[in-house]
Amino acid sequence: MTKITTRVIDCWVINRNNSELKFLIMKRKVGLQYEGIYHCVHGKIEKNETAWQSALRELKEETGLYPSEFFVADFTSNFYEADFDRINLVPVFVAVVKDKNVKLSKEHDNYDWLTFEEAKNKVAWENHKKAIEIINKMFTTEFPQKKWLKIKI
Repeated sequence: MTKITTRVIDCWVINRNNSELKFLIMKRKVGLQYEGIYHCVHGKIEKNETAWQSALRELKEETGLYPSEFFVADFTSNFYEADFDRINLVPVFVAVVKDKNVKLSKEHDNYDWLTFEEAKNKVAWENHKKAIEIINKMFTTEFPQKKWLKIKI
């Protein structure tokens, strides 16, 4: 029987400079799974971690950044892995950062800060496109529900 599991997180990093919203998009290094694909901070939930704690840890490991604000996105991603016959439910987080000086981990070889449209056009997966759309709406329009999505760190 197909398993449903939550074992990984996505964490989108954004920077709001004046009224402009920018998304951090990183390129996976050649030789790694999903090589050459542009995406967000992504990683496994370790034993004794909550999903949001994993997102903060992965954010630091992959970018060297720390958020000034941290949110649950109004979206949960999902994907199916045929090799393991499992459906992954992926909690999605948003890290708002002030510093744009990224220190890439060994998992990535390039990054860029992109506008909403640029980021949406750069990522490969439909779930990532949808996450970018929802996050953009959360941070550029009146979105009163956002106050309930904020995580105190």
